[in-house]
Amino acid sequence: MRITTNMMYDRSLTSLMKNSERFSKALEQMNTLEKFSTAGESPNGMAQKLNLTAEIAKYKQYAANGTDLQAKLTQQETTLNSIHTTLGSAYTKVQQVVNGTNTDVDRETLATELEELQKQLYDLMNAQDENGEYLFSGNQSQTQAFTKDSNGNYIYQGDNGQRFSQVSSKVTIASNDPGSQIFQQVATERSATATSGNIQVSVDKASEFNSFYGQKYDSAVAANNNFSVVTTAGTPNTYEIRDAANNVLQSGEYKQGEDISFNGLNVKVDVAAGGATQTFSLDAPKNDNVLNSLSDMISTLRDPSATSDDIKALASKTETHINNTQDSVNRTMGSIGGRMNNLENVLASNDSLSAIKSESKANISELDIYDAITNVTKENTALNMAQQAYAMVNKTTLFDYM
Repeated sequence: MRITTNMMYDRSLTSLMKNSERFSKALEQMNTLEKFSTAGESPNGMAQKLNLTAEIAKYKQYAANGTDLQAKLTQQETTLNSIHTTLGSAYTKVQQVVNGTNTDVDRETLATELEELQKQLYDLMNAQDENGEYLFSGNQSQTQAFTKDSNGNYIYQGDNGQRFSQVSSKVTIASNDPGSQIFQQVATERSATATSGNIQVSVDKASEFNSFYGQKYDSAVAANNNFSVVTTAGTPNTYEIRDAANNVLQSGEYKQGEDISFNGLNVKVDVAAGGATQTFSLDAPKNDNVLNSLSDMISTLRDPSATSDDIKALASKTETHINNTQDSVNRTMGSIGGRMNNLENVLASNDSLSAIKSESKANISELDIYDAITNVTKENTALNMAQQAYAMVNKTTLFDYM
């Protein structure tokens, strides 16, 4: 085979171009630290890289969602804690209401103080986040949670909805709690009503009666909420309090016109022993927000015709409603605490999974800096040698061998 000068030149030039190309690629890899930049260089590797990149992006979004969720839950928890504290102050003021030595001036002072606490609660129950969204309006976050109507009643304007944040592929966590659940659906003091002419019934010990009410009240069959007091003449006279099924719930000595203590109720029967059976029933449950109970208390304190007994009875109901509201707030704060703990665990798991995905991606597509430098040095040496060979071939002629 005859080797011509053109053949030598072409081969040297081809070798030079290939070495130059490899050197450029090595430089690019060193600058980007990527093993490949197109699917043509590594189809399988590029597919894995793109899949892992998408997975890592999801974890970054979950982390952003988690940070936003944590801020929302923290603000809600802080607001509820302030509400709980304000309710405690209101409870203390209501306790002072029943002081038998209060003058008209004292009543007005207490009414004014309760009014200020009511305003604080109203503002807190209508708290907004940094975006102007109401914390306790459910899904109607642009609607003020509580407003005052033309009759002076505080009404809930939001809905019962909850919003959720996606914090992992399979986990969503509630980011809010509707005011209907926390404040509006709170039991006022339960009550009972006399249903015959010679009996009086009133709540004496609210907590005891509420417990009894919770066990006995039947929302499905109204007749099951009826009770009777049967008296019997004898030595001594006796009474029996029976439920709708005629079961005897309590019995004892009967004295006409004297109070009978029955599961937190004061029951006063004014008939001769052996007289007509007297009856009473449990009233249907009522729920309301505590703002309206405070309004009733404030109005009664400012009513000059209100007797001490009127004020005492209303104070008992208001105390119960405040306690029930505090319990509701406590339950919600407990729920928020549980969600925050769950969020913390999920985000920690996400961080670990994201790190694993990132490491897998690096193993597939990323180049170690030291390997990249070594490769550049190697390809640079090869390019220099190719350039020297090309230069020698380019100036070679047959005259050099004659």
